[in-house]
Amino acid sequence: MKKKKQIELDIIKHYFILNENEATLELVYDTFSELINPNFGNDKIEKLNEKLLSDIKEAVSMLPRKYKLNIRIVIKDYENYSQNECEDIIRQNVKLAVYNAIKENNKKLCIGWSLIGVGALVILLSYILRSQEYELWFDLINITGTLFVWEGSYMTFIEKNLETKAKRALTKSINNITIEEKKD
Repeated sequence: MKKKKQIELDIIKHYFILNENEATLELVYDTFSELINPNFGNDKIEKLNEKLLSDIKEAVSMLPRKYKLNIRIVIKDYENYSQNECEDIIRQNVKLAVYNAIKENNKKLCIGWSLIGVGALVILLSYILRSQEYELWFDLINITGTLFVWEGSYMTFIEKNLETKAKRALTKSINNITIEEKKD
C-alpha cells in the first residue's frame, strides 16, 4: 500500500512542485493572445477561451485533496499586453465565470421547481379525472406526473448539491494564481 502511494507521489512530482501541503504548477503559454477568444466582445473587452480554465480544472482533478494548488501562469510573450492588463483580464474573466455559474444555477433551480409543480398538478389532475373505464389513461398520466416530479427533484436537490460540492472542491483547492513573464 505504501509503495502505491509513493508511485502516485512520484507521478505527481513530475508535474507539480510539492512543498508540504502546497503544490505549484506552472502553466506555460507562448503568447497571451492564445488564451483570448477573438470572437467575443469588442476591442475593449477580452474574454479568455476555455483553455486556461480547463487546464486549471485538470490540475485540480490530478492533485490529491490534501494539497492546496498554487498556479503560476508563465507567458513567454505578452505581445501588446502588459502584465497588469493580463492580470486584470484574468480577474474579469473569473468574475464572468462566477456570474455564469450563478446564472446557470438559478436557471436549473427554476426549471427544477417548475417540473415539480407541473408534475404535482398532473398527478393531482389524474386523481381527479380517475374513472374505471379510462384506467389506462389514468396510469399513463400518473406515471408522467411522477416522472416530472422525479426529474425536478433531481435537478433541484441532487444535481445542485453535486455541482456545489465540485465548485467548493475547486475553490478550496486553488490557493494562489500568479502571472509571470518567461525570462530566458
